[in-house]
Amino acid sequence: MNITAVLKDSFITFSALAKKKNLDYNIELPVNEVYAFADEEALNKIFSNLINNCIKYADKKVLIRLLKEDHLQSNFTIQFENDGTVIPPEMREKIFEPFYRLKQSIKQQGTGLGLALARSLTELHKGKLYLKDSPEGLNIFILCLPLKPG
Repeated sequence: MNITAVLKDSFITFSALAKKKNLDYNIELPVNEVYAFADEEALNKIFSNLINNCIKYADKKVLIRLLKEDHLQSNFTIQFENDGTVIPPEMREKIFEPFYRLKQSIKQQGTGLGLALARSLTELHKGKLYLKDSPEGLNIFILCLPLKPG
């Protein structure tokens, strides 16, 4: 399936929400489209949860970046960044637990299931989803998925 197209569609789906929050909302895609063997419905759920969270907790900006696939590692990576309140290092794994919500996010609507679902769907694809350490004061979620089933 065309990962680039599915990601772009998800991005467009949330553009009205980003505009409503007056965010600087951008996507960066490689010149060549990325194709991988993956379940489109699962990817839509992963992308939707990550983009929605980025927008929901952003202060001023959201950036989604599809990196060029790495044939040596036989995977592709997407970064989902926002400039909202930085998630503390000790909470970086906890946020992927079902129903867990940070105290700062209690005011926001949500069940605390989105990241847990996104991670479990990622793991079913033999991929990784984690929050990267960022010196720039950003929250950067890294989604790394194989190009082919392993």
